[in-house]
Amino acid sequence: MQTDGEPDFPEPATEPASLAFVTPLDWPEGAPPAVDWLANQRIPRGDVTTLHGDGGAGKTDIACQLAEACARAAPYWFGHEVTPGPVVVISAEEPQRELRRRIWLHRERDGFDAADLGNLHLWFPDDVAGAVFAVPDRSGIMQPTPLFRSIEAAIARIAPVLVTVDNVAATFTGNQNDRTMVRSYVNLWRTIARQPSRPAVLLLDHPSLSGLTNGNGRGGNMDWRNAVRSALYLRVPEDKSEADAGIRVLETQKSNYGPTGQPIRLQWATGGLRLEQGPSSLVRLAEDAKVDDLFVRLLDKFSAQGRDVRSTTGSGYAPAEFEDDPEAKVAGVKAKALKVAMARLFEAGKIITVQGKRSKHIERAPS
Repeated sequence: MQTDGEPDFPEPATEPASLAFVTPLDWPEGAPPAVDWLANQRIPRGDVTTLHGDGGAGKTDIACQLAEACARAAPYWFGHEVTPGPVVVISAEEPQRELRRRIWLHRERDGFDAADLGNLHLWFPDDVAGAVFAVPDRSGIMQPTPLFRSIEAAIARIAPVLVTVDNVAATFTGNQNDRTMVRSYVNLWRTIARQPSRPAVLLLDHPSLSGLTNGNGRGGNMDWRNAVRSALYLRVPEDKSEADAGIRVLETQKSNYGPTGQPIRLQWATGGLRLEQGPSSLVRLAEDAKVDDLFVRLLDKFSAQGRDVRSTTGSGYAPAEFEDDPEAKVAGVKAKALKVAMARLFEAGKIITVQGKRSKHIERAPS
């Protein structure tokens, strides 16, 4: 009833449920348990992680290698310790023949047998277009489909340490820019992550155009990143020569439990992506010596032509000047390598800076 101009609020039909609060006094003494990592410092268990990457970058390949490592109790995945145990791979995009090919290539390269993968459980939909795990209701909240409930029950029976979903685009039918839909979809997978086996759930996703442009790998709206506790990004390097050589960079874009960044350089090779293989120390020394010799030869050449060069940036900067010389172009040596060579030669006392009439320049050190 309205009195004295006050608004008329309806009486509640029932008493609201009482809420239970906790205080730190309710917590056990001693330090809390450490973060339970599936892949140390990269992917936590008991929660959802996204792995973003453009098509063809290698998301499926590295996710497959992670699944294999856990299933066969391998100690590491790209240098990170992993938790062994059963794994569920939901492949709603790649057909069975493709994952069979990838796993066979990994086996050939890394030397393990099919018998080592008894803990690897793969599911492929009969109809890729029908792999719908949730649909939005009138409020925009994603509701699980019967297919999702079947997968949820199967995961509970297997009790995995890792569940991989490849990928979001094939299983999410909502609007990727709708916050409610995005968060409620992620929360469906979070309920699976909180099953008794506390699996890490890894959702593979493509970045949006803006995510590719600004280098953060985000897909859709910010809530794809905000709704998860950790996010990884597999990207192609900006350097075209490195990209053409098959280099990929895996880094942590978000982590509520550990450090971000920490880029890992990978490279396509026979058998899939692997840690970039640097040259041996002897090979590196030989390559460095070649660049050092080139620097000294070009220094002699420029000096004979009366073209002084210097060690500081700007006009006459030796690495930049030498990079444009035909001999350096034929050898494919860039200013970056020549700069490092210049530092080595100064350190070794083979070149020095001399004060000329107008400015300082580099010369060979006296014998």
